[in-house]
Amino acid sequence: MKKRVFAIIGFSLLALVLVLALTVGWLYIYSQNYSIPPQAESIENDTGLIRAHGRTLYDANGLPIQLKGVNAGNIMLQEGWMSPFATEPLTNPDGSYVTDADGNVQYPEFGEEDFRAAIASNPNLNMHHIDGLLLLYWQSLFSEEDFRIIKEDLGMNCIRLPFYYRNILNEDLTRKSEEDAFRFLDWFIGCAAEYEIYVILDLHGAPGSQNGYEHSGVTDQRCEFWDTPEYVDAVVDLWDYVSDHYTDNAPELGKWIASYDLLNEPTDGYGGVTTKKCWDIMDRMYTAIRNNGDEHLITIAGCWDFGKLPNPQKYHWKNVQYEYHWYNWWSDIVPYDLFYLYQDMWNVFRNYDVPVLIGEFTLFEDKQAWADQLELFDQRNYSWTVWNYKTTVTGSWTSSWGVFNCQLKLEPGQLKCNVATCTEDEFWAVCNQVKTANCVTGTLYDVLIEYRMKK
Repeated sequence: MKKRVFAIIGFSLLALVLVLALTVGWLYIYSQNYSIPPQAESIENDTGLIRAHGRTLYDANGLPIQLKGVNAGNIMLQEGWMSPFATEPLTNPDGSYVTDADGNVQYPEFGEEDFRAAIASNPNLNMHHIDGLLLLYWQSLFSEEDFRIIKEDLGMNCIRLPFYYRNILNEDLTRKSEEDAFRFLDWFIGCAAEYEIYVILDLHGAPGSQNGYEHSGVTDQRCEFWDTPEYVDAVVDLWDYVSDHYTDNAPELGKWIASYDLLNEPTDGYGGVTTKKCWDIMDRMYTAIRNNGDEHLITIAGCWDFGKLPNPQKYHWKNVQYEYHWYNWWSDIVPYDLFYLYQDMWNVFRNYDVPVLIGEFTLFEDKQAWADQLELFDQRNYSWTVWNYKTTVTGSWTSSWGVFNCQLKLEPGQLKCNVATCTEDEFWAVCNQVKTANCVTGTLYDVLIEYRMKK
């Protein structure tokens, strides 16, 4: 009897291994041979805007265009690990600073709300309007020279610009004046237009947070957006406001908006995924934009793979592209080939007739992986924007997270600038330090230069 049981178990295990091997083998063949169907060489396009048709984007002249660019993250919305600013560092029970193995002081998460609250509470800065200080910081991180670098040096044609809901709305969720709401966005898009660079407007942080992550503006992991009607109504109104501005009031700038990216990494809870609850609410945003007669391409993001978005026909969505963020956090143990197989496994079931944007990704310091993945995107006609254009490092090293690196060159135990207590001169000094002329390049810069030379 025991022999029979063991035989059955052994046979079952063998069958399972065989099924897995056949599945992986089939996926590998699928992945290696996957290509999008033949696409139109040109389309009629009288909108003056980028349009989606099949799996391809087409420019204002009706010719195919693949968006290739960078993210301008950590400008209008803080991410502490990329920021030159901080507040109080982490401390041990004895009051000493928490440090890493190299003696670098560690900090708690530092989101946009923390940043704004610190500036507002700083007695040395309260003589200034917070919006003026924010504008100084934003235009230090990204100046007119950066648009030239992106176009002429890197050969890119697109910038994805993350912004925060409080850039457009007041704290009470009413609309800011057009002058206040769009001052920086209009300047940014205007500079991009001078170099014929398209901009993707990416709502990176919604009221109450749409994902609970630091980069949505909060640091307590709450995700209240989806279940709070006034927050949802506010974001629907925000997109109505943005759409109206760039369709009716600033249409020349609107021509250089590649797309409205409705919500960054929308998940139904901290650590969650994009669900039908998310789809239904993003459909309201889509409808608000279309009700303005706005024909811009609309980008809809799914977390974290091809399996998390519906067939666009379900919601009658037209002129949309789907967005995914490809981060292989397990690259030390999961080869990129397996990571692609995982993505393709979901793509088998969600191979919709829409263009794809890989809105964020990194391959860390692996230059060969960078070259392979960018080639993969080109083969599949995926548009892409790397994360990120600029980052901050506390020491004198470089990081692949940024095309440019601001090196704070802090000694072990030395602190970042505390934006809650710094003087005006110290704030200005940091803004000067993050200017590109004072930064250094790293792996990502080399990768993009090499990519351009090959093309």
